[in-house]
Amino acid sequence: MSEIYAAEGQKGLDREVIRMLYEYAELRGSHKSLERYRYAKDAPAARAIYQKYMDKIDDCYGQMDEADQKSVWYKPTEKAKEYRAYEREMREKMYSEIAERCGEYDRKQKNKDLER
Repeated sequence: MSEIYAAEGQKGLDREVIRMLYEYAELRGSHKSLERYRYAKDAPAARAIYQKYMDKIDDCYGQMDEADQKSVWYKPTEKAKEYRAYEREMREKMYSEIAERCGEYDRKQKNKDLER
């Protein structure tokens, strides 16, 4: 995480946290630093972003023939390799787009603080 933050800053760190939350982690606790990630991940807008990219991934998978589909995870064919690359690219875009909502949360919080 430190390397990503050093190379890409807060945006990169947010993207990686969002990736972790979608792939294998869960937010626990009530510390205020977690709120930005809850905001980014749990809102209806995030679900819409998630669905948009999952539909693209599913469409790509559905366009492959059965032999290519069966080989995606074991001895992949060229088409299966192309699918996996496409899936990685779409997930990267999805995580980045959802992570942008962390910045939106920060701006809203800053505005609230200024109003006080």
